[in-house]
Amino acid sequence: MKRIIAALILVVLVGAGLWWLLAPAPAPMGQRPPTVVNLAPSIERSLFDRVEAVGTARAAQAVMILTEVPGRVAQIHFRQGQKVEQGKVLVTLDDRNARAELARSEAEYQRALNDFQRGQKLVKSRAISQSEVDTFRTTLDGAKASRDAARANLNDHTIRAPFAGVVGLRQVDAGGYLQTGDAITTLDNLGYIEVDFQVPERYLARLVSGLPVQARNEAFPDQVFEGTITDLDSRVSTASRSLTARARLENPQDRIRPGQFLRVSVQLAERDALLVPEQSIITQGAQSYVFTVTGDNTAERHPVTLGGRRDGWVEITSGLTGQPDVVVNGHSRLGSGQAVQVLDNPEALLPGQRALLEPASPDADQADSEAAA
Repeated sequence: MKRIIAALILVVLVGAGLWWLLAPAPAPMGQRPPTVVNLAPSIERSLFDRVEAVGTARAAQAVMILTEVPGRVAQIHFRQGQKVEQGKVLVTLDDRNARAELARSEAEYQRALNDFQRGQKLVKSRAISQSEVDTFRTTLDGAKASRDAARANLNDHTIRAPFAGVVGLRQVDAGGYLQTGDAITTLDNLGYIEVDFQVPERYLARLVSGLPVQARNEAFPDQVFEGTITDLDSRVSTASRSLTARARLENPQDRIRPGQFLRVSVQLAERDALLVPEQSIITQGAQSYVFTVTGDNTAERHPVTLGGRRDGWVEITSGLTGQPDVVVNGHSRLGSGQAVQVLDNPEALLPGQRALLEPASPDADQADSEAAA
């Protein structure tokens, strides 16, 4: 029994000695253990400054087809919603009276012409005076004007498309009597669309004709309508302190119709930008910070100024030099100079953010700087 007790005491003493030798040194009093953090790289990518605005689509050419002379509708030559070419006959009015009037005016013109030609011969032989020839000349001019007016009146009985486009709903029926100015239908050129939108005056120095424009509509969420700014207004609105810009957009398959709501994005400029993941930003009041890790595994806080955003990344315009790795996890209560333990975590970035780590392509550089109008 005594031997067993002695053996147990020996085992306990040996175990205590090993623990004392191998146990880690305790942290100094008041020092926190290292904070576990994840790092992600900062990257340099192209960034577009954009202005976001809204506007209403309208056809680049749009008219209401009206009658210019009164008359009864003889025939309708179009279908509602039909595409027509320039000069296409849309409606013909009963023109029997107009044709008769033209025949009468042409007869009067021919008689006046004959009288004038006869007078020119007689004045040479002094059979009549020059004043009589001048009277024949005046009568001829009046007859010619009456003939031209009769021709125009006859032509106005045939209503044609002034340009190529799409006709709207029909407002008349065959056999109906129309007065001057009555509406027949609408005609819109939908080959391209125009949109007017407001741009805040602070962007005027960079706003010029020819800037690229993209527009979207909720009816076609997966389609972007491309175009350019064509015109700028000459005045800034005193009420909104903004300038009206007009853009022309391509309209494939005539999808956008006049009156539709559009979200417009204007690309002002392109620049190279230093980007960090959004989750690396710590904001305290009006100041934003990011943390990096020094060579001795301590945290370093950097006050930074933020710029544009793109795909879950934020532009750093000042406060960070080079392209250092930044802390994206574990920095909510981190302080400058605090010890850290860096752990590799491939899931620290979101899938959309990881996509931007690939080399940039021209099509992928279409980013915005949250310059909302």
